[in-house]
Amino acid sequence: MYLSIRSTRRSSLLQKGDIMSSRFSTGSKIASVLGVGFVALVAISSVTASGALFSDTESARVDINTSTVVLSVSDNNTVGAIDLDFNNLAPGQVIGETFYIKNDGSIPAVASIGTGFTNSTPANPALNYNELRVGVGTTSGQIALTSVTNLPASFNLGVIQPGETKAFVFDVKLGGTAGNEWQGQTFGGNIPVTLTQQ
Repeated sequence: MYLSIRSTRRSSLLQKGDIMSSRFSTGSKIASVLGVGFVALVAISSVTASGALFSDTESARVDINTSTVVLSVSDNNTVGAIDLDFNNLAPGQVIGETFYIKNDGSIPAVASIGTGFTNSTPANPALNYNELRVGVGTTSGQIALTSVTNLPASFNLGVIQPGETKAFVFDVKLGGTAGNEWQGQTFGGNIPVTLTQQ
């Protein structure tokens, strides 16, 4: 009888252990199922985020056009050129000739006229070139005159807007102390007129 009671206890202990083992086993199974479910949810989210989406596209035209700087020149007698003649210049006299610069381009530009002449034609070493003075300016206001031996590389004539035409005066003066050596002299050269983007 004692033996059978012990046997029963053992058996009930085993049954309790089995229940606990079964509980742990069920918890593990639930955790496993939850883990798999979480992984599946993440996988579904990834597919949704990176999957194909509806879209529509229209074309946009792009045109790029560069600006232009286009110079037009003229004087009182000639269209398309500047030909300034200073004839019969006497000692102490100033002669002015008007010329025009037009900006036919599409952007503002700075006008300038060069001074690339310094000798008579042909050169005459007997002449004092300080007696010959030139200057360029607008048609209003006094124009400063500079000896041809001290001229800048060019005269800056200011900004000319697109489509605008401006009138300028080129003044020439022979000094009042010029002697007979200046009689019948020819002095000149080709000088550039330039428009440069502002």
